[in-house]
Order: sequence, then structure tokens, then C-alpha cells
Amino acid sequence: MGRRKKAVLLAAVAVFVAWMLWPRSLAKAFDAEQGLAASVVVSGVRNGRPWMDSSEQYDMEEGCAALREVLEGYSYHLCWDTLTGENAIDGKGGTDHTVHLYNGSAQSLISNGTARIFVDGRVYRVGYLGSRRGTALNRDILAALRGE
Repeated sequence: MGRRKKAVLLAAVAVFVAWMLWPRSLAKAFDAEQGLAASVVVSGVRNGRPWMDSSEQYDMEEGCAALREVLEGYSYHLCWDTLTGENAIDGKGGTDHTVHLYNGSAQSLISNGTARIFVDGRVYRVGYLGSRRGTALNRDILAALRGE
């Protein structure tokens, strides 16, 4: 392979990687200004048996300013699961709270405290290394919904 071809290939790879890792605004991806419905599913293991509780429900006619502020503080980026069309996020290593948000125009956002989130049917990644950003996003969304 000639030098020129190698340089073009290297440039193409660099552009592809930059495109995948470029931070995108979570607030722009999910509009919290419209009517908002949310549910929080808590699951885990008690006495050796799995359990689940989905009693936290939120229904707000107007947008939630606190939630909008939370989303403005976070970004997401593409990952391999985005490109392969994966349609599930693994809860392994996440929190025991899974947040499901839905707005007036049927957009959805699912966060379970892992590094991956689900926005409008596609899997994306929050943060670059580990799941700290995903855990923090989940905690901050819960605090905004609960008015803490």
C-alpha cells in the first residue's frame, strides 16, 4: 500500500473515531420541556429471590425544569452497540433503579446506572471510561423527579 493510501485510510479512521466519540447533548436528544411521564423500577435480590417494585410513577403536564437542568449537564456518544443496532442495555454493574422517561412527543430515555443509556430506540454511551457518569446521571434524574 502506498504512502498516500495509508494517509487517506488513517485520516478516514481518525474521522470515524472522532464522529463516534464526539459528545452530543442529552438535553437536545430528549426534550424535557413537553409533558413528561416517568416510572422508576426498583429491582434486586432479597432473601435469595429476585424482586421488583414499579410503584414510583410521575406524570407532569408541563416540562420538568429540574430534569432539563440535569440533562443539560450530561452528554452521550455513539458506541458499537449504537452501530450494530443493539436494542437492550445490560443492567450488570448498574444501580437497582431503572428510570423510564417519556415525553409528549413519544420520545423515550432509559437509564439504569450503567455506562449505556437507551434514547429513542438506540443504545448510546454516557462517559468514556467506566460507569461513573451513568450512575451519576441516574442519581441526578431520580433526584430531579423526586424534587430532592
